[in-house]
Amino acid sequence: MTILKNTFYLGYKFSQTWPKKEPYLLMFEQTKAIRLTDLSMTAAPAIALVTVWLQIYYLGIESLQTALAMSLLILSIPAHGYYQLGQQANRRLPISLQNWYREIEHKIIAQQQVQASFEESKPVNSYVISRKPNSRLTFMDLALLLNQLFKQ
Repeated sequence: MTILKNTFYLGYKFSQTWPKKEPYLLMFEQTKAIRLTDLSMTAAPAIALVTVWLQIYYLGIESLQTALAMSLLILSIPAHGYYQLGQQANRRLPISLQNWYREIEHKIIAQQQVQASFEESKPVNSYVISRKPNSRLTFMDLALLLNQLFKQ
């Protein structure tokens, strides 16, 4: 049970961490999945309520079991989205994205070193260098790196 709970939590955390506003990140399937999951989180309760109301209104109380089953199915869509995002967050990066990850990481470190040399007195929001080997990098690591990049 804790594995399932951790996967849901990781999916939610991944959806909050992944930058959604950047236009060239639209090519990633994660951006689309996060937008759909967020949309389903806001729209699914209303759709489920309308589904139950319409079935009971037009088909009568005899259709209550069917209406409740359909509404539970509709309400489970956001949970399924967060579960899939949690699975995706733990998935390892492909080789092309591993190289891209390292390029971005080096750019962030170089920017911070330049910024630190100009602003000796101000504290610098430093990026912690990931000591993971390329074969261990996950999509969650990429989300954290991209979030750090776009905050600068």
